[in-house]
Amino acid sequence: MKTKNLFGILMLFLFTFAFISCDKDTDNSKQIFHLSFEKNYYERPLTGAKNIMIRGGNRDYTIEVNNPEILEATIDLSSPIGMGDLEIHPKQTGETIVKVHDNIVNETVELKIKIVDDYLNLVLANPMQSPYNEGDEFFLINNESRSFYLYDDDRDLKQTGSYNFIVEKSVPYMELTFNDKLENKSVYKYDLTGTSEKTFFALKILLGWDWQEQIESLETREISPAIMNAKDIETGVKYYFVVGNHDIPENVLDISD
Repeated sequence: MKTKNLFGILMLFLFTFAFISCDKDTDNSKQIFHLSFEKNYYERPLTGAKNIMIRGGNRDYTIEVNNPEILEATIDLSSPIGMGDLEIHPKQTGETIVKVHDNIVNETVELKIKIVDDYLNLVLANPMQSPYNEGDEFFLINNESRSFYLYDDDRDLKQTGSYNFIVEKSVPYMELTFNDKLENKSVYKYDLTGTSEKTFFALKILLGWDWQEQIESLETREISPAIMNAKDIETGVKYYFVVGNHDIPENVLDISD
């Protein structure tokens, strides 16, 4: 009888030890990640700033913004997968440091973030005809000089200049003035009749051109994605530009740009 009791106590001890060991193995198997980002410098426009993905971390963070007058930063953990996103809420143009602290591993990463002027990204859809090539895209900047940058498919800068939107006899036009002649021509003027309403809305939000105040009745098209019809008034060639969501290459725009 005593032998049976001793055997039972021994089995209970072994079972308890195995359970505790198993539990420890489970705890030790939980992965811990060092806090990391793709890079330490980011640029974001005033409107429509994109989130910054956290590459490595443990989904438990504390945020500190050196200059809260420039931007507000929060953490988005709404997705059950991944390490979370750093949400940037711009307030004005400028630069500041955002400190992200991982409370699990007690690590801090400092990110330098610059808020730049709003801009509109226009990607050439068709036709692939002079003076543009496949993959060309514009960035129209909402600054005092109304500057633009034209890039090729390799994201190499092709041209710079200034833009202007005007209305003549209820017809909307876009004028592009290149700093260096493009195909032996400096000024290109496009009739925007038939452009989608979504595109005109983007022009208003991102570039501040309120076309509705200037045009009583305008022929627009409701299509998706947002398309700009741009008919060259000299050649009659109608180009189609898609409103894109690409970021302008960094270190191009100054804060005062």
